[in-house]
Amino acid sequence: MKKLMFTLAICSLAITSAQAQKQLGGEHNVEVNLTPFGNSPVDGTTIKYRNFLDNDKAFRVSLTVGSTSGTYAYYQEGEALGDPVSPQLNMETSNTLIGIAPGYEIHFSGTDNLSPYFGIEAYYMMGSRTDLIESWGPNDLDNVGQPDVYVTWDLTNKQAYSSMGLNLLFGADYYFSDAIYVGFEAGLGFGTTSFGNHEIGTSDLTAFNIQFNGAFDPTTAGAAIADTFVGELPFNVLEGDIYYDYYEQGYTYPNQVSTTSLGNVFNGAIRVGFLFD
Repeated sequence: MKKLMFTLAICSLAITSAQAQKQLGGEHNVEVNLTPFGNSPVDGTTIKYRNFLDNDKAFRVSLTVGSTSGTYAYYQEGEALGDPVSPQLNMETSNTLIGIAPGYEIHFSGTDNLSPYFGIEAYYMMGSRTDLIESWGPNDLDNVGQPDVYVTWDLTNKQAYSSMGLNLLFGADYYFSDAIYVGFEAGLGFGTTSFGNHEIGTSDLTAFNIQFNGAFDPTTAGAAIADTFVGELPFNVLEGDIYYDYYEQGYTYPNQVSTTSLGNVFNGAIRVGFLFD
């Protein structure tokens, strides 16, 4: 209900205002996206800055920075083995995203309150995901079956990607005060995404081989992990998908290396901006 009332209030201001003045040239502008029906009313991941070179021309640049992480206990202390007391074991997930998108806008007459425009924007983004799971077990062949000397070790699965492209845009800003506006933006975009190598790592190679490969001699215990694969592979530690022996278990999925797209682009949020000298 609060989200609905918030949206109605914004719309009411936009409809009832009649005396607001749009940009005259020389102003600066900071803009964020409102998502009243999403998990967060304000999307602070991307912030756009504009500099109005004149009343009908503007340079723009958008900065995107996002990072999320979570830690989850999947074994409580003592749950794996009561005596000796086993440690708490965790899973971790993390995602990062950073990007920049410079562009240029040409504005048209519109009305006293409305400023429609066409624009062009190039963008570059890069992101990564890492999943981690902790295990407890022997890290020496002589310690198998002796939990009093077991150690905690971890397995990681990660991949990075990058995207770049060009968008041709149209939009409009509606000023309901001399400094504040709401707007929309859509257009046609071309983009490409490339996936970096999919990498598996471990903090203890011997412990990894004992658990996953049934190591029984120094050669198998010290065998190198198949740690790098070209292309995108699925993994989700929270669903139990953290490691595959891609060859022995018959992994047959195609690994996507890149993707290219041409189509509509649309900002589904409510754009809200503030002008200042």
